[in-house]
This record gives sequence, C-alpha cells and structure tokens, in this order.
Amino acid sequence: MAEPIRPIGRVIAGPQGSGVVAASTPRQGGGAIPLYQLGVGAIWRFLTTQPPSFWLVCIYLFLEYVRPQSIYQAIAFFPWSFWTIILCLAAFLVEGRLFDLRGPANWWLGVFTAIIVVSSVRAYSPSDSYANWSLWFSWILIYLLISNIVVTEKRFLIFILSFLLYNLKMSLFAVRSWAAIGFHFRDWGVYGAPGWFSNSGEFGIEMCVFVPIAVYFVAGMRPFWTRKKWLFFLAFPFTAVVGSVASSSRGALIGCGAVALWAVMKGRHKVRGLVIAVTLAALVILIIPDQQMKRFSTAGSDNTSQLRLTYWRHGLEMLRDNPLTGIGYFNWMTYYNNHYGKGQLPHNIFIQAASELGYPGLIVLLVLMGVTLVTNHRTRLLAAQLGPRGRFMYFMAHGLDGALIGFIASGFWVTVLYYPYMWINLALTVALHRSVRSSYREAYVAGVGLPNSRTSTGAFPASR
Repeated sequence: MAEPIRPIGRVIAGPQGSGVVAASTPRQGGGAIPLYQLGVGAIWRFLTTQPPSFWLVCIYLFLEYVRPQSIYQAIAFFPWSFWTIILCLAAFLVEGRLFDLRGPANWWLGVFTAIIVVSSVRAYSPSDSYANWSLWFSWILIYLLISNIVVTEKRFLIFILSFLLYNLKMSLFAVRSWAAIGFHFRDWGVYGAPGWFSNSGEFGIEMCVFVPIAVYFVAGMRPFWTRKKWLFFLAFPFTAVVGSVASSSRGALIGCGAVALWAVMKGRHKVRGLVIAVTLAALVILIIPDQQMKRFSTAGSDNTSQLRLTYWRHGLEMLRDNPLTGIGYFNWMTYYNNHYGKGQLPHNIFIQAASELGYPGLIVLLVLMGVTLVTNHRTRLLAAQLGPRGRFMYFMAHGLDGALIGFIASGFWVTVLYYPYMWINLALTVALHRSVRSSYREAYVAGVGLPNSRTSTGAFPASR
C-alpha cells in the first residue's frame, strides 16, 4: 500500500504562487544553507561524509563528460569509465544496498530492454545487435546506480552542480573556439569533450539539455546567493546558448527555441516570459553568421534536408515491412546498405526507434518520455509541500522537463537515441523524485508540524 502524504504545517503561497503546505518553522534548504551557498569548504566537508559509491558515481560523471582519458594520451591506456562503474557497483553492494526497482520508470525501462533483446534475436543481422548490447546494458547499469545513489537533496545538489560545471567547461571551450575564428561561420562548427560530444551536432544537443537545467538551477538557488555569485552562474545558460549558435547546428537552435517556447507556455507570467524570449531570440539572430541564417532559409530544399527526408521515408518503409520487432537493434546501417545502397544513419531518434525496434519500441520510448514528465510533475507536488525547503528540488524538476524538451526537439534531426541525453536525464529525474521523498519523510519524522489530515494528493506518488 502506498504511504500516505500528510500536510506538514500551514498552507502558504508557494512556488509560482500556488497554495502549498509549508513547514510551520521553515528551514531554507532543510538545514543545508552552507552547502547551498556552494562554498568549497562546505562542499568538501559534505563529500567527506559520503560513502565510496557516491564518490565513484561522481567520478564517472567527470570521466564521461570531461573525458581526460581521451584528451591526454598518457592515461589513455586504461578503460577508466568502465572500471569506475564496476567499482561503483561493487561499492554499492558492499555498502549493503539493494537496487530499488519499483516505480513506472523502472518498469517501462525494463519493457524497453526486453524489446531490444527480442528485436536483436529476430534482427536482420543479429551479430550487429549483439555487438552493441554492451552499450545499452551499460546505460541500464548507469541509470540504476545514479537513481539509487543520488537519492538525497544534498547529494543531488552536488551531482547536478558537477553536471553543470562539466557542461560549462564545454560551452566555454566552444565560445573561445568560435571567438578564435572571429565568430565566423564554418560548416563543422565547434565541438565538446571527446566521445559523445566530439561532433558539433551532438555538442549542440548537449547545450540544449544544459540550458534549461542551468536556468532553473539558478532560479532555485537564487535566494541563497549573493548578487556576485548569481551573476556568475548566469554565465552557464548564456555560454550554452552561444555554444549552440557556434555549433552551426540547425537542430540545436531549434531545440533551444523549443525550450524557450516551452518555458513561456509553462510560466505563470506568459506576457513577460514572451517578451524575454523574443528579446533573447533577437539577440541570437544578431550573433548568427549570415551563412548560418541562409541554411535556415534553405531548410527543406537543400541537399542535407533532402537526404534526411529520404532516410525518414526509408525508415518508415522498414517499419511497414517489420512492424513488430523492426529490422533489429543497431541494424540500420547493415540493412540500409543492403536494401537501399550506401547511406547514413536516419538522423531522427523516432525513426531510429521505429525502424529498428518496431511499433513496440517507438511506443515505449514515447511512454518513457511521458513518464519523465509525470515523475517531475509529482516531484513538484511534493517539493511544493515542503515550502522554502523544497524550492531547489521544485525548480530542478522544471529544469529536467526542459532538458527532455530540448532533447526531443533537437534529436528529431540527429541519430542520438543511445547517447547520454535521454538516459542520464531519466536517471536524474528518478533520483530527484527519490530525493524529494527523502526530504519529505525527514521533515515528517522530525515532527515539523504534526499532521492531522490527508492532502488532496492522498498518497505518495507511485513513481520512484
């Protein structure tokens, strides 16, 4: 039976002006004010109290997004990311922990995994599928570790701060690289860290994910910071937008535009939000090189667009001929070259899922996206009941929604279904939900405002 949610204290005006239940003696940050101020000393003191599994999952994030092992040849001899994850798993188990597999996100991810397995067995070229199983199952393991380790408010704060800092490193590098060529246009754009983001298109998508998380991180943390620190953190979304322009990727700019439109529609002050969005759009247009603007004017008729339309049409033909299991997980290139001649990847995450995994794969992918949005909505419901203490988590749930919107809009033009964007975001979504549940229970056990009735929500959300 689901554990009931009970009100904590009195009803006040919460985030975005909605009536929410707040602690009768609110403690901003839940006693985490020094940590929320992001002082180096406070962060270090917190880290020294954390178990090895948390250290290792944070180290993994550094290795995945900064990739020093790919930058410096002297340390390139060892599979650092792989063994960090294995050590993290071992530490997690040694600490006496078990994976919490409850909740719709876990269930639907399991269904998606089963679809991949069946699709691989029935694939046009099963060997191509089996050769790439390690990629998918590594994402499953990484998802499980993040969603089961980063499960407190403070851990989530440090983990997401790390994520933002690593993305800032990439966006600053992009701005510097673009400035080095006089902010001119070049076809290959700029790029991020080696690995997932070494291509300008993939880097541009990461900036689309980075922007909303950075914006809502700043919004959630604003009351705890000085003006100087607040202005410093505004550089995060600013450099991300400039990095999107510098990437020369039309998909990245479309993704940023979709995030801005989503934020306006979601916000309470739509007119003010629209004015801000239009102003930012005008500034972006001013800094876009003329050659890049011309690429938008020829969209749909230029050679790149026509090739994409051809791949999408062929992908739909593959789905029509193989509706139940698709042509097979990671079988696009082999199947395409044998049936249509030499080509490229489908340049669309939905065509990729549909053609390779059939209708079941496409449907479950859409369900997973929906589960992400629903889970973040439930996180906001709980965070709002915590009043000031839940502010950071409330806004971060918005940021993760925006990251998904950015991925969907920009991923419509690139083949990135099995890149970090979707799966790290899903892990962060579940981790944040578990963090807010932990904070709620902590407040309840501490007796902050004795409960005397159930709220309209009735029970803890089923998602975990």
